[in-house]
Amino acid sequence: MAKIDRIMESIKEMQLGTKLSVRTLAKDQGVSDATAYKAIKIMEEEGYLETLPRTGTIRVESEKEKKIESITYNEILRIVDGELLGGKEGVEKTIYRFNIGAMTLEAMKKYLTVGGLLIVGNRDEVHTQALNMGVGVLITGGFKASEKNVALADRLKLPIISCSYDTFTTASMINRGISENLIKQTIPYVKDIIEKEPYSLKVHETIHDYIRLSERSGHEKFPVVDEKMQVKGIITPKETLGREDSDRVGHVLRPVHLSITPKTTVSYVAHIMDWENLPLCPVTEEGVLVGVITRTDILKALQERHMKPMETDTIEDKIIRSLTVEKREGRILYNGVITAEFLDPLGNASRGLLSMLMSKTAISHLQNQYYSCSLDKCSTDFYEVLGIDAHFVMEIQVVKTSKLHSKVDVSIRSKEKLIATSRMSILHALDE
Repeated sequence: MAKIDRIMESIKEMQLGTKLSVRTLAKDQGVSDATAYKAIKIMEEEGYLETLPRTGTIRVESEKEKKIESITYNEILRIVDGELLGGKEGVEKTIYRFNIGAMTLEAMKKYLTVGGLLIVGNRDEVHTQALNMGVGVLITGGFKASEKNVALADRLKLPIISCSYDTFTTASMINRGISENLIKQTIPYVKDIIEKEPYSLKVHETIHDYIRLSERSGHEKFPVVDEKMQVKGIITPKETLGREDSDRVGHVLRPVHLSITPKTTVSYVAHIMDWENLPLCPVTEEGVLVGVITRTDILKALQERHMKPMETDTIEDKIIRSLTVEKREGRILYNGVITAEFLDPLGNASRGLLSMLMSKTAISHLQNQYYSCSLDKCSTDFYEVLGIDAHFVMEIQVVKTSKLHSKVDVSIRSKEKLIATSRMSILHALDE
């Protein structure tokens, strides 16, 4: 691990609120002041450090570390399709804890803490107590709050919300909403791995300028921009072969017509770079270059996601985990049972869900050998339906594989009867 990487990891491990300086960090880590200063600046950009007036540089909670379980009242309103009765000025406040008011008022008091949300029915005295303790209120069953409590909520700037669902359903909806936020947070985006302020060349510069920049920076691939920093293409050693030092970069560049922004997902960029065989991808905002991303960056990000366990499960994960897998005579077989989660409105196993199962299990199988596997093409045929409690066997067979993609056949059978078949083309991430 490089010195600067080691310093950055040590900063991440510091407790929130820890003060640090270039000199003390350099001394503790046994590095130069310049290296410590560079590490601090990088961590400030990533949001792990903040420099405050008269306080200095302190360790703060970055966006990546914030608990997604903590959501705002505004998001709760959306999740439960609720009506805001009072406390409008507090809807952007963050909720740190949830309580269900299914006990006596006295017993409930010790569980209510500032920053929480109480989910409760038509219990006026409980609403009053919660608001006075700094806790927002979500009234279930379609009941309203008293005028007294609405006025109290407005004065304390604590939302009091009403929704039409019962308490159990409301709590389940909130839990599902939090789970969806967790899933979104684990998706890597370009902004998480982008190399900001990259080296670049102007279209009027020459191959000689490219060689000098390559020697100075230690890189071989660069975006090429015009005077307005708008991307025109990229240049790599391949484009310079057989060229004179005086040739202009703009005449030899490889054109790139992509719209990759910091909000684009890494998996999408991986797919595009594989498809276009791009070694470097410029990242733009409103057409202006803001960074670059390489295959190495993508591979590292997808490796980290692959190795990091999900904090929550998708419905797909739960269903796939319910399957048992076995290898028989070189074949990969998944065994399962159709449960209520599989069913469509007609009471049969949903074709969409079965299609998802076939593609997800095929990709999971290939991810034992490759990172960043993504479905490129798929042709699926259904021949029979499956009902509740039906046992099925799904067989995966890799027909052909290469460095870039694999062709996979998947079939589903039940009691020797063919239910569905699918042929897929699955792309793999490329190494450098």
